[in-house]
Amino acid sequence: MQISKGNISESNVFSRQIRRLGILQSSSGGVLIVIFILMVGLSLTTKDFLTLANFNVIIRNFSIGAIVGLAQMVIIATGGMNLAVGAIGGLVGVVVGGLMDKLGFPPIIAIPIGLLAGMLCGFWNGWVITRFGVSGVTSFLVTLAGASLFTGMTLGVTRVNPFYNLPASFRLIGNFKIGGLPLLLFIMLGVAIAVDFLFRKLGLGRQILAVGGNIKAAELSGVPVNRVVITAFILSGLLSGIAAILLVARLGSAQVDVGSDWMLASFAAPIIGGTRLTGGKVTVVGTVLGAILLALISNGLVFLNVSIYWTAFIQGLTILTAVGIDRIRTLSGERLERRLS
Repeated sequence: MQISKGNISESNVFSRQIRRLGILQSSSGGVLIVIFILMVGLSLTTKDFLTLANFNVIIRNFSIGAIVGLAQMVIIATGGMNLAVGAIGGLVGVVVGGLMDKLGFPPIIAIPIGLLAGMLCGFWNGWVITRFGVSGVTSFLVTLAGASLFTGMTLGVTRVNPFYNLPASFRLIGNFKIGGLPLLLFIMLGVAIAVDFLFRKLGLGRQILAVGGNIKAAELSGVPVNRVVITAFILSGLLSGIAAILLVARLGSAQVDVGSDWMLASFAAPIIGGTRLTGGKVTVVGTVLGAILLALISNGLVFLNVSIYWTAFIQGLTILTAVGIDRIRTLSGERLERRLS
């Protein structure tokens, strides 16, 4: 069989397109490169960045941030969004703190009750969304209202008074170390592995991605869309509750503003990591890496003596950049698919 020069040229172009698509569709490698460059830059410009104490601070920050990002990622996977992630976390934090401080409940009882509260909040959001019709706009409006409701409940129950008298065994969760590494890191890794298993191996994960990829096709394929959306929001509420409990344990007190600054970061981590903003594609590893990058940025601003008020600005620029990359990746994939079809 003879291969003409033109065929060889076309084959080379095709190979380059395939490689280019693979690079564009995988963001983890790019995020790793950015993390490495940022770490090198900070280590050269600051004297205390490469210290064990600072690394422990970064690990604690991104461990909680990664779980918050996973809570949002699960909803983005359905093609929706959850603006109530932080409000749910705040409510769970004061429920757990109040049960232990005011009622004397041990952590082994208070924690499950708090997680149940987070799941009930998630169920409420998901159920209301399915009543109005599943869509990105509906999830935006319903979770925005839900955030106000849950925040109001938090403020009403506590009257803006934090809970300080938490058991030492509970506070130990946020400060205990295993092999010199914070326990929070291992809890985050366990949560990430469980979420990754959900999307890779379980039917529910595939159904969530199907709903986010094409809700009409999912309905025609027999996917119970309403049930899947409600379940995704319940899972998001659970993950928000876990993050809140870890943060309260780390702080040693249940503050009423727990989760108040989560919303932007919850979107930034998964989108930076490569989760498709329109739904249907997620990456757990990318979300964790996105959380690491955000933690490094915040930590670096502190060492560079940049005002903390610029953190949100820089995170906003970061998420805009990630959205732009996501759009370029999507358009490039669509163009290649049209050429191949």
